[in-house]
Amino acid sequence: MTDRHDHDTAPDESTEPSSAHEDSTEHAPRTGDSGPAPDPADSVSRRTALTIGGVGLAAILGTGALALPRPRSLGEVNGDEALAEAVREHLDGHSRVAVTLIDTDGSIRFAGFGVEETTEFEIGSVSKGFTGNLLALGIEKDGLRLDTTVEDVLGERASGSAIADVTLQELATHTAGLPPATPGAALGGTWRNMLRKDPHGFQDVDDVIDGALDLKPSDRGEPAYSNLGVGLLGQLLALAAGTDYVSLLRERILDPLDMGSTYVPVTPEGLRDSAVRGHTRQGHRSGHWTLGGVAPAGGIRSTPADMTVFLTGMIDGSAPGASAATEVLLEEPDENTAMCWVKLLWDDQPTIHWHNGMTGGFASFCGWVPETGRGVMLMSATALSLDELAIGLLTKEVSA
Repeated sequence: MTDRHDHDTAPDESTEPSSAHEDSTEHAPRTGDSGPAPDPADSVSRRTALTIGGVGLAAILGTGALALPRPRSLGEVNGDEALAEAVREHLDGHSRVAVTLIDTDGSIRFAGFGVEETTEFEIGSVSKGFTGNLLALGIEKDGLRLDTTVEDVLGERASGSAIADVTLQELATHTAGLPPATPGAALGGTWRNMLRKDPHGFQDVDDVIDGALDLKPSDRGEPAYSNLGVGLLGQLLALAAGTDYVSLLRERILDPLDMGSTYVPVTPEGLRDSAVRGHTRQGHRSGHWTLGGVAPAGGIRSTPADMTVFLTGMIDGSAPGASAATEVLLEEPDENTAMCWVKLLWDDQPTIHWHNGMTGGFASFCGWVPETGRGVMLMSATALSLDELAIGLLTKEVSA
């Protein structure tokens, strides 16, 4: 194991522009129960929330009691005023929000509250979708298979580990039996969350890999949302390709799509000048989240303009790895899981492909309906869920 270094001291708030980062909570795929398909908004809102650092949502929200909430109001509208008015009532508690709606005819509408299409956001676990695409590309380019194991990639390093025979498919579908984080990260992340810092940034790639190798899977085969599992998946894909995750993402997805404003800082030193901080749901400024070795699970930063390119590519299949990454690998009563992407199912609506995300100061949602070509990308500089609004836009229950 390499030494851990704390790079996450937040800059003085007085020197920071008023912008985005939040307490990172990722909404997990449900373990599923039998019975009729639920209302789509309810299905998403009931999903178990887990922080990237492995701390329960209540533990993070409890830190808000240390100070009085700060009133939040939406910023001035940029772009499509009609779209802005359609979503305004659904954004209580948010301040800086970007809404991109791709309609069935391919037209693109953007509305920003206090932000432009070039404003940088943390996208949280929407990053997992990118890692899913990289898995599809690894199968295409590097000779990997869904049943490739941890030991197949790591060799002797994984010898004797209880997760040596865990497969890439298990990691991508959250069925590997891994916890949300390594024990060390979960313990350290608790205090870092309380201080509104990145709960995972002190772990580098070796910490994540070796920490996972030291674990014994629990309830393997049962879906249990794991940031550690997808973080490990991303690092294995990079090793199999003979590179690092940042370079792999850039070479195989970002450069081909000309997404120059999208990047993975990994450490605070990797942040660009455009990086600003967001706010917790209570309105407190949050530190930057760069996530270190777990970056493949939630460390990507992007802009509405770049994410529109990516979402368009997922809808029309032109994004690298898009088609294979959305093929179903795990079926459940009300949702299916592909390569990290989730497919929400119910009786009277077409399937929605999606992933959401939340960090210490940001929330996001990326989703589309393949049957109609309608898509939505929501990004906020406040750690408040955007799921219900996103589903409403995709199903047209929110008229825009």
